[in-house]
Amino acid sequence: MNRELEPAPVQQDESGNALTRFIRRHPRGFWFFFWGEFAERASFYGMKAILTMYLITRHGLSKDDASTHMSLFIAASYALCLVGGWIADNFLGKYWTIVGFSAPYVVGQLLIGIESPLFLYAALALLAMGSGVIKPNISTLMGLTYDQQKPGQEQLRSEAFAMYYAAVNVGSALSNLSMPALRDAFGYQVAFLFPAVLMVAALALFAAGKRHYAVEVITRKKLTPEEKLQRLQVLGQLIGLFVLVMFFWAIFDQHATTWIYFAKEYTDLQLFGRHVPPDQVQALNPILIVAFLPPITAFWAWLHNRGIRVRPTDKMIVGFVLTACATGIHVIAGYLAVSTGTKVSLWWQVVAYVVLTLAEILISVTGLELAFAAAPSSMKSFVTGCWLVTVAAGNLIINAPFSRMYPSKEAGFHFETPAGYFAMLTVVMLIVAVSFLFVARKFNQTDRPDVTEPEDETA
Repeated sequence: MNRELEPAPVQQDESGNALTRFIRRHPRGFWFFFWGEFAERASFYGMKAILTMYLITRHGLSKDDASTHMSLFIAASYALCLVGGWIADNFLGKYWTIVGFSAPYVVGQLLIGIESPLFLYAALALLAMGSGVIKPNISTLMGLTYDQQKPGQEQLRSEAFAMYYAAVNVGSALSNLSMPALRDAFGYQVAFLFPAVLMVAALALFAAGKRHYAVEVITRKKLTPEEKLQRLQVLGQLIGLFVLVMFFWAIFDQHATTWIYFAKEYTDLQLFGRHVPPDQVQALNPILIVAFLPPITAFWAWLHNRGIRVRPTDKMIVGFVLTACATGIHVIAGYLAVSTGTKVSLWWQVVAYVVLTLAEILISVTGLELAFAAAPSSMKSFVTGCWLVTVAAGNLIINAPFSRMYPSKEAGFHFETPAGYFAMLTVVMLIVAVSFLFVARKFNQTDRPDVTEPEDETA
C-alpha cells in the first residue's frame, strides 16, 4: 500500500539556457553542499589513498599492522557518525556541528605528515572524529533545505541526493589518482598538505552558503509514552532495513579484496592490448557511478512525470538482486577458469562491475535519502548516522569472516574453488533480497506521522 504523497510539479524557469534553468531549479544552498562535499571527500580519500604506504614506509609498521590501523581508523570514523548525529539533533544543530568539528579535521590533516608516532595517532584521532561527526549532518541539512525551500518536490530532492553522491565519487576518484603522483614527486609531507588545503576550501565553501541553508530548530520536550513508542517503532523499522543493507556493503566491498584475488589468479589481465594491474580494475566503480547517475536520475524523473511512482524500497530490492547477479557472474567465470584450466577474459569482471555499480546506485543513493525522509524531524542526523554505520558494520561483522573463506592454502576453512565461494555469496544475497522484500512491505504499510514539538530553542 503506497501512502506517499504526490509531490507538486517542479516549476520550470523558462528564462535562460538549459544549464541556467537546471541550476535555478535547485536551491542556491545546494551548490555549496555539492562543491563543499566534493572538496571534503577529496580531502579524506586523498589522505587515505597514501596512508597505508605511509604507515609502512615512514612509521615502520608491518603490512598486517598497517591493515589493522586502517581498519580501526575507518571503523572509528563511521562509528562516530552516531555521535555526530546525536550532537547535531540535541545540542549544536547541523550547521554548527559541521563547522565546529571541521576545525579538528583540518588540524588532523596538517599533523599527519609529521613523522612522529605521537602526531600520527593524534592526527588519526582528529581525522576520525572530524570526518565521522560531520558526515551524517551535511546530507541531512541538505535534505532539510529542500523540504523548507522546495516543499513537496520529492523528485527534485532525489536528484539532489544523486548529484551529491556523484560529487563524493568524483572527489574520491580524482584524489585517488593524484595523491600517489604527488607523493612520488614531492614526498609525503608535501603530499599531505594537499588534503589539508582541500579541507580548508571545503569549510570555507560550506560556511559561505550559510544564509542559503534551512533554518534549524532544536526542540527539547519530555515525550509522552505514546510518542516514545512511536519513535522506537520508526527507529526499529529503519534499523530492520539497515541490518539487511549491511550484507550489501559486506559483499560490495569484496571488490577491494576477493575480486582482486580472482583477477590476479584466474583472469587474463589484457584489455585492448594493454596489461591492467589486478587492483586497478576497481577504478571502474567511481567512473561508472559518474557515468550512470545522470541517465538513471533522468529515468526516475521520466517515470515520475508520467505518474509512475517507484518506492525507495522497490529500488533497493532490485539493487540486492543485481548484487547477486554480480557475484553470479563470478560463479560462471570461476567455473570456466577452473574447468578449462585457462584464464578467463577480463570482460567478465568488467560486466560484473557494471552490474555492481548499478546495484550501488539503487541501494546507496536511495538508502541515504530514505534515512533522511523516514526519520522523525528531531532524529534525522542520528538516523542518517545509523545508515552510514552499516558500511563499517557490514565490513567488520560480515565481510571480514566471509573473505577469509576465499580459496587459499592458509590454515582455516576455505572453499576449494572461487566458483564455490562466489556461489555462497550469491545465495546469501538472494536470501537477503527476499528478506528485505518482507521487511520493506511492513515498512511501507506503516504510517509514520512525525511528533510535533514546541520550538524551545533555535540553533
